[in-house]
Amino acid sequence: MSDHSMKGRQDITSFNEQGEDRLFRIFFWLLLAGSLFVFFAGIGSIPVLTHNEGRRLVVLQEMLAGGNWLIPTMNGQIYLEKPPLFYWIGATLGLLCHSSAEWVMRLPSGLSAFGAAWLLFARLRKPIGRWPSLFAVLILTTSYFFTQMARVGELDMLLTFCTFAAVLFYYDYLEKGLPRFLYASYSLLGLAFMTKGPVTLLFFFPPILLYGLLFRSRRALYGLLDWRGWLLFMIIALPWFLYMDTHLQGTPLWETFERQISDKVVQKEGDPFYFYLRHLAGGVAPWFLVFFRRPRTLFKKLFTTVAGRYFGLTALVPLIIFSLFDSKSEKYILPLYPALAVWMGLALGYWFEEAKQRWKPLPAVLTAFSGSVIALLVVFYLFIQPHVMSYRFDALKPLAARIDRLRDDNPVYFLEKVSIQLVYYYGRPIPVVTDEEVKKKIGKGESFLLLAMENQQPDLKGTDICLAEKISRYTSRHEELYINKAGRLCHPPS
Repeated sequence: MSDHSMKGRQDITSFNEQGEDRLFRIFFWLLLAGSLFVFFAGIGSIPVLTHNEGRRLVVLQEMLAGGNWLIPTMNGQIYLEKPPLFYWIGATLGLLCHSSAEWVMRLPSGLSAFGAAWLLFARLRKPIGRWPSLFAVLILTTSYFFTQMARVGELDMLLTFCTFAAVLFYYDYLEKGLPRFLYASYSLLGLAFMTKGPVTLLFFFPPILLYGLLFRSRRALYGLLDWRGWLLFMIIALPWFLYMDTHLQGTPLWETFERQISDKVVQKEGDPFYFYLRHLAGGVAPWFLVFFRRPRTLFKKLFTTVAGRYFGLTALVPLIIFSLFDSKSEKYILPLYPALAVWMGLALGYWFEEAKQRWKPLPAVLTAFSGSVIALLVVFYLFIQPHVMSYRFDALKPLAARIDRLRDDNPVYFLEKVSIQLVYYYGRPIPVVTDEEVKKKIGKGESFLLLAMENQQPDLKGTDICLAEKISRYTSRHEELYINKAGRLCHPPS
């Protein structure tokens, strides 16, 4: 071959590499900017949507108002259903921002989602390649369920960040053998435990143990037995639990965990085994289609690499475990999304390298398509969702102000069941009373407002209670809330 031909080929190769580098930079900045918009833009534009988010935000609100960060309360009552790390982070942000508004309380979730996506890229771009790691970020940034959970004030995204970071640093330990990565992994596992308790371990211990046994990785197995790592985990995870059990009667925390675990494992009417598979098909659409192109060859390629084996198991093993439980919820498997995204990023990377040789415009088309999906998500979250979901919150803020006007310095109670979203907007606890307690208060001549959901509304005939207002379409299209007056409020002096 002539020197002229050799030089020509080198020039073409250099030109192609430069073009791909330029496209990679465009793709990178597109995803970075897109993830900021998807995770954070307009996160305060929608008031509290769900009962679960209401619980988290009320705990945060009361922590900021009362200053007691060790014993969380919800609606004035001690609340130990979940450990306090999410509340501590949210309360810290609230102090820094001097606010308990929705956007501040949702920041822990948005920051956790952003952190999980870009920590993935930072730690894996060299081991698995820059395109597969960036594809994994793309999958997370364009997953509707992942982005939805990044925009609500719930603890599941913080759990996702902590568990995935623990898994990620354990992978670093497997690859490099440096103890600092192992201890970073156990530290993050301790933080995950402080977010949601023992369920955290299901995303860490079983998949790594199975990886070590199946692929005869002594380092993986020895790391799980490292006493220093577990000591570090316990130093981070256990002090608050021990403090609670020494300052409160009985063992309320462990009883709560035992009840939660039994509720998840055994339920009278469980969801089908394929519940999560059906959810994931929509959760990572359309990227899951990459698994259907020559699947046998693809899975063979995935399981010939350390990263493919490791992240495949850290996604699939928890998925199988949670599928065996009777109680199922989409958010239970949120922590496996980043590992699944890595696995899919590897698969998409194989397809990308193969397809771009035959179709040169592919990188540009993929970039344009990804940008379009991100733009659609941003438009949905900023404009469509607030309009479509408005029936869930339209009544809340005006109602909180109206209650203050109606009560005339008298107390307010919920009958039997609390609406925690309303408590958040009311800004202070609203105690729950039973029907018997209501009768006793009326017998004593007390005056108060009584809030009741439709199925709790008392029979008002022959009582000193009268209906003040009925709120239709309260947090759902068919739900109603009744505002009742009692005592002098019902029969004001003439």
